[in-house]
Amino acid sequence: MKIYRGKILNFQGSWASGIANLIIRDLDTNKLLAVPCDNSPTIRALEACFGNVITEGHTANGQGYKGKEIFWTYDEFGLIFGGFIPVDGATPELWKLYKKSK
Repeated sequence: MKIYRGKILNFQGSWASGIANLIIRDLDTNKLLAVPCDNSPTIRALEACFGNVITEGHTANGQGYKGKEIFWTYDEFGLIFGGFIPVDGATPELWKLYKKSK
């Protein structure tokens, strides 16, 4: 499994859509990526991790995730966001896996 390291810049989604995009700057390539993700679970995970994401009316207008550095992966099919962990919470084992996956 490839592990990526990036900085979250934005989240683009809507109430009616099940799929959104997490806008991430890849910190190894400096490329800007629009990573497809499951809308609601991603927002809930960002809220649980960083706070200040979910705002009144169950919208994701909070800015708590912007600028946060994360390690992240695609799902097992390589098509959609699989999960993340903040870089500042990464274990030495995760750093080793990240370096090995490059």
